[in-house]
Order: sequence, then C-alpha cells, then structure tokens
Amino acid sequence: MKSYLLLFLLACSGLTTLSAQVYEGTAEFDKKKVAAFIADYAYPAEAVENAIVKRFAKLGYRPREEKGLLNRDKGFKVFSGSIMPDITEGQADFLVKVESQSRKGKEDAVLTLVVTQGGVALGKSVSGSRAEKVKDYLRGLGPDIAAESLELDINAQEEAIAKAERKLESLKKDQAELERKLESNKQSQRDTENEISAKKEGLDLLKARRVIPAVPNAGQL
Repeated sequence: MKSYLLLFLLACSGLTTLSAQVYEGTAEFDKKKVAAFIADYAYPAEAVENAIVKRFAKLGYRPREEKGLLNRDKGFKVFSGSIMPDITEGQADFLVKVESQSRKGKEDAVLTLVVTQGGVALGKSVSGSRAEKVKDYLRGLGPDIAAESLELDINAQEEAIAKAERKLESLKKDQAELERKLESNKQSQRDTENEISAKKEGLDLLKARRVIPAVPNAGQL
C-alpha cells in the first residue's frame, strides 16, 4: 500500500513539474506593444528554449535572431512564414523569447510567444478558440522541456566527470614528477654521501702525513 502511495505522490509531483502557467499579456516588438502569450515553466531557460526551437526545427524552420543593444527584435527569435498546424492555419510569423527568472532560489523560465498573421497579433480579442490552441500548445511543451532539462543535467554531469578526470590525470602527472624528483634527490643524497666519505678518507690520509717536529731537550738549548 505504501508503495502505491509513493508512486501516486511521485506521479502528482511530476505532473506539477510538467504543468505550466499560461496566460495572455503584451510584449514589445519593433517599437510596438503587441498581444502575446506568456508561459512560466519551472525549468532552466536553456531547456525551454531548446524545446521550442527543436519543435520548429522538426518542421524545417530556423529562426532569425538579431543581437546587440540596437536590435529591432528585442531578443526575440523570429520564425517567419512558418506553418504550425497545432496553432494556426496557413503561414504565420512566430516570435519567441525565453528569459530566466529566479524564484525562491530556483531558476525558472518565462517564455513569451507572439503569433502574427497579416500583421495582426493573435490573441483572445482576435479569436478565442485559436488563442486556446496556442495556450494548449505551450502547456504541451512540458514533456519536451523536461527531456531537454534532463539532457542538460546529463551533459553537466558528464562535463563534471570529465573535469574531475582531467584533474585526476593532472594530479597523477604531478605525483609522477614529484616521485621522479624525489628519486633524483635520493640519488643526489647518495652521491653526496659518497663524495663526503671519499673526502674524509682523503683528509685522513693528508693528516697521516703530518710531521710533528721534535721538541729540543734542555741540554741542547
């Protein structure tokens, strides 16, 4: 019974983690405020961005991205003339921006999505049913984001292991060098001891050759 309860709690926890808060708001693009869909995810921004960019990539779409302080896109990745059957009928421009946001010591992400057709940004005021499709799409990104977050964790762990292995290899090299120096030092000590011993023998021979002058007795003075 306890096992079933634990599995149930884990499943509920997983659903809570995967779910996203999705709502409508506004965003600034090309010096204008436009209708936007905003989603909060309890995952790193990199995982969220990777997930949605890969969704577009699977359909053959690549983003345009302007960089620098004076960029017109304000940090958005722009997928122009894309067809996303889950969201719109026909071509549309999709503007995507993912930003990191720290909450209670955790790194969360905020995804802003602007969908425009014919120069008009999609929102509830344009079409309530289509707006709900966009929200469902953003909620449905949860499993993709979780998978990307896992890959980031795996990559980070692999890099941590590789870094530790490089450190270990460096330490082993240092040890080998220290051992080489220690052996060299021991050999130098042995050579120096032999040198001292030989010089002491030489010194004794020199001392043995000393001639002590005779001391004259009183009658010879």
